[in-house]
Formats: sequence, C-alpha cells, structure tokens
Amino acid sequence: MNYVNSFLFLLLALSVLLGGCFNRPPKGTEAFYNRSYGPHQRNKLDVFLPETRDTNTATVLLLHGGAWVAGDKGGAEMKDIRNLLIDAGFAVASMNYRYACGDYTKQMDDVEGAISYIRSNSQDWKINNSRFALIGLSAGGHLSLLYAHAYDEENVIRTVISVVGPADFTEPIFRQYANNYNLWWTVETLLGTTLSENLSLYEDASPVYNWSDKPTFFIYGAQDDLVPAEHGIAMFDTLTVHGIATDTIVPPLGTHNVYGPNNMYKQQVETEMLQWLSAYLN
Repeated sequence: MNYVNSFLFLLLALSVLLGGCFNRPPKGTEAFYNRSYGPHQRNKLDVFLPETRDTNTATVLLLHGGAWVAGDKGGAEMKDIRNLLIDAGFAVASMNYRYACGDYTKQMDDVEGAISYIRSNSQDWKINNSRFALIGLSAGGHLSLLYAHAYDEENVIRTVISVVGPADFTEPIFRQYANNYNLWWTVETLLGTTLSENLSLYEDASPVYNWSDKPTFFIYGAQDDLVPAEHGIAMFDTLTVHGIATDTIVPPLGTHNVYGPNNMYKQQVETEMLQWLSAYLN
C-alpha cells in the first residue's frame, strides 16, 4: 500500500476513533447498534429513533464515504449529520456496506437489505415503513444516487442527497483527478474491469445514465480536486430538462469537504439539507 492510500486509511481510522468519543446522539434518542441486516460481516446497521416519533416518522439512511474500499458507519462526519437529522425529528440509520468486490450490484443488494430490515422493524419501532431518504458522502453518494434512481423497486425512497458523490465513471476529468490521488484502482475494483474493457458496465454503474423521477439534491465543492462539481451539475441539468425536482449548491471554497475552510459553509449546507428533506420527505 503506497503513502497516499496509507494516509486514506489512517484518516478514516482516526475519524472512526474520534467519532466514538464525541457527537453522542441527542438526549432521549433510542439507539440500536450493529444490527445485522444480512449475512456478510459488513452488513451492520446503527439505528437511531427520536424520542418524539410516530408512524409518520420518516427514516434517513446514511451511506459513508471511503472510495468504496474503506470507511465506516460510525465516522465522525456521519455522526454530525445523524445528530442534525435526529434533532429535526427524523429516524436515522447509518449503514456499513461491502467494500468493493468486483460487482457493484452487491452494494446495491446491501442498501436493499438495510431498507428491508428497517421496514421489517418499523412497527416495533413506531416509525413509517415506506418513507425513506438516502444521504451519501463521496462513494456513499454514488451508491445513494444509483440505488435511488435505478434499484428502488419497492419505491420507498422519496428523495436522495448526494454529497460529493461521483455520478459519471466515464468522465475523463474524474479519472484524471482519481489518478492524481492514485485512487482510480478503487473504481476498477468496484466494477471488476477497466473502462476500456467494458464501457457499457461503467455507464450502467454511473447514476447520470440511470436517472429517474426521484427528487435529488446535489452538494459539491467548487474546489474539489477529487470529484469534480461538474458531476452533480451534469446530473442536475439532466433532471431539470426532464422536469424532475432537483437542486444543487456548490460552495465556492468547498473542496471534497464541502464545508470549506473553518467549516464556513457548514450552517448553509445543513440548513439547505433540512429544507430539502422538509419539502420532499415530510
């Protein structure tokens, strides 16, 4: 493992470690940790139920980042979003999914399994069983977009929010950016082949080629040198042309951390995220 990839794993490990010390769920939250939603060792789910809830309470499912080969549901960045959503009255679930294994449909199966598990427990938990949103960060943003638009056969996903999620695996600038960080191998590991060997598979795994009528909110950093903001803008344009509810924000100094220097955009991003969920999930 080279220096860049070693640093990636160290950064993610520190995120998980620090996340265990801070950002506890809001007072009164009922929490269930490491629930198994499938047979794979990575099929684990944390569920957080707001103190005040009823059968109208919708669920937001969170998908972590980590270039499809790392990351964890308990990372500090996931807990920030989790607590924001719980305080707003949503049930929240944060899931682990299988790391890249040469067949991206396995990750789609994992999202389906997590949703099915939540739905099967919804009566006991006193939450709604058919109103979900997906929020994904980076690799999790890609998986959230793809599942919501192409794999939600039960039609329970009401809306999806992508935070710096790749939307087009065939786009040359993204490939260049990923190569700059020596991370393009993670895409090839996810899909099990190269772009030149199987272009159609790369298109099948790209949300921009698989759009549907799901309301979608895109959040990207204008200065992101890993996932170009143009990924969100391109899919936003496609949805807009076809009359699908969509919006996007691109903080001018946002990078792959859309909050920007000193978290200068954090309040704006959180406010607009809650406004979007209020409009399309509630």
